[in-house]
Amino acid sequence: MVPVYEGMAKIYDTLMQDVNYDHWVDYIEEILSKFDTSPKTVVDLACGTGNTTFPFAARGYQVTGVDLSDSMLERARVKAAKQGYSDIQFLQQDMRELNLPTAVDLVTCLYDSINYLPSTAALAQTARQVFSALTPGGLFIFDANSAYKLSSIPDTTAFFEHEDMCLVWENRYDAETRVWEARFTGFLQQDDGLWERFKEVHRETAFTSEEYSDSLTKAGFEILAEYTAFSFSPPATDTSRIYYVARRPIP
Repeated sequence: MVPVYEGMAKIYDTLMQDVNYDHWVDYIEEILSKFDTSPKTVVDLACGTGNTTFPFAARGYQVTGVDLSDSMLERARVKAAKQGYSDIQFLQQDMRELNLPTAVDLVTCLYDSINYLPSTAALAQTARQVFSALTPGGLFIFDANSAYKLSSIPDTTAFFEHEDMCLVWENRYDAETRVWEARFTGFLQQDDGLWERFKEVHRETAFTSEEYSDSLTKAGFEILAEYTAFSFSPPATDTSRIYYVARRPIP
């Protein structure tokens, strides 16, 4: 995957400031409780600027953040230092090539980051790497934008403005490739008063539930559940975000 979140890294936390990340981790802990699992070590895959990493650390988990974007990780490290999380390790890795020094009890991949994988082959490769990174009995919990959601996003242009930045956001969905594309043009005001422009293209693949299941089972996982986000209800045809829970079996 070509690294994105370079220019967007500079404004990501501003765009996401209303997201309750503690709520996301609350839900992960509810899932852990449901399956009677008490992990001690966690990898937050596609951790970005650490917004989902820090709530794990605050609750006593030994957590490692992994992301493809060095720009996002740079901000995560600065935030970790400011918040006193000196024991969090941040690694720059492609999720398809996840390689940890020691196995962990839980791997999470949140906020539809899994959709950034470009193909079912990439999805299968990621599943194999995560499987290898887990201890026996360890869980892989991730969420995904459903095929229904991505295919339902209208081809529109939106505009976002906030103090010293503004962003033009163009949406497009290709039914043939099942890829949703977001084209971002951002303008950031610098310290000298001049404006910097950046452009990025983000793409998410609309994988089906069957494709997720096939990749997970072929990697060796036992699939425990599929949930409509933040509930324990099975996904419906119009569910937008789906959580998947898989376990590496104990021999």
